[in-house]
Amino acid sequence: MGILRNLVMNMFYGLTRKDFNNVYAHALMSSTFVEEPRCPKCKMASRKRMPPLVIDWDYGSSIIGDFTWPQVLDELVVTERVKRCFVESGFTGVRFESVEMIQKRGLKRPRKESKASKRVWLPYLGPPLWNIVVTSFCNMDLAQSGRSLIPECENCSRKRMIVHDPASPLVVRGDTWEGADFFCIREMYNLVFVSKEVKQVIEERGFTNVEVKERGYIGESNGALPVQKL
Repeated sequence: MGILRNLVMNMFYGLTRKDFNNVYAHALMSSTFVEEPRCPKCKMASRKRMPPLVIDWDYGSSIIGDFTWPQVLDELVVTERVKRCFVESGFTGVRFESVEMIQKRGLKRPRKESKASKRVWLPYLGPPLWNIVVTSFCNMDLAQSGRSLIPECENCSRKRMIVHDPASPLVVRGDTWEGADFFCIREMYNLVFVSKEVKQVIEERGFTNVEVKERGYIGESNGALPVQKL
């Protein structure tokens, strides 16, 4: 049944962090944020991160994985070899921006590294790291995805998502998908989704500290299931 589904549906996948045991270095985000105008009715305000992405390495490991996750799942840092691979593969919907690193004043690399002091120390002497920036966006078919949006503020149009069926796959409206290999679903904010081709490359190259999980499929504009070319 799973094979038939993959032949019929244009599946897409989510990227998630794999290592939570300090095998690979973890970084914290220290970027500059600009607060958007506050809604006069609900008093809520969103924040926008300004480039470049700034990270501060945490304790735990000094080994940098191919993927680093400074902010849950919506900020991705990749190594030079990942960037080169994605560019050479011609993947669309993505660009790469530089990453800056900071370190708290007064911190110095110890003469003898211990388990407690393991981290990436500055100055960083390795190959460049890159922030993945997704440039393609599409919309979810809420009904087919087992979800709905509930208005929370009429003034600023803020909404909250209700998940009615957690087992339902995510379905993207085909008329809003640009055919990109990397994309974000507007209703899912900045979570990164990728095509089957990206999944295959990540698995074939053995990139570290990343898992690629099936999340859903691209629907047709008329609601029918898309037939994938073989």
